[in-house]
Amino acid sequence: MASVDRAQLIKIRNQGLRDCFKHLDDIPHKMQFVARIQDKCFVDDAASCNVNATWYALESTEGPIIWIANGSDNHVDYKKLKTCVSQKVKMILCAGGNAASLHEAFDGVVPQVVDCPSMEYAVNRALYGEVETATVIYSPSTQHGTSVKDSGSEFRREVCEL
Repeated sequence: MASVDRAQLIKIRNQGLRDCFKHLDDIPHKMQFVARIQDKCFVDDAASCNVNATWYALESTEGPIIWIANGSDNHVDYKKLKTCVSQKVKMILCAGGNAASLHEAFDGVVPQVVDCPSMEYAVNRALYGEVETATVIYSPSTQHGTSVKDSGSEFRREVCEL
């Protein structure tokens, strides 16, 4: 996993929980490091297709975050994310159909919530935007009509083309 300290995982007392977290490294598109470009670390978390999974990704990441979210489900309850997002996320890039619900939930909570017409635009904005040093996490937070493999691969491709 890109941002979870293995030493912290070892401290978990419950063997069952420790075993569950240990296998997260093996899940494709779950907190996988893609590249470090300038002062940005790009992480593919396309497997996070619900709010709880996105919360885990954001919560387990240290330092400032640029969150690339997408999806088409405008009925998502983002309340679970507000505290974590307000403390860690410096910019939300909305690449997809759920921009209205993301604006409703996070305008005024995060300095910038930006609509992005494409993944290419979102990745470029993450690299060249106002936030200088950050972890850029692509974590959709909703089902969004394309497969995890396809959306994660698109994110990776755009990062590699920077």
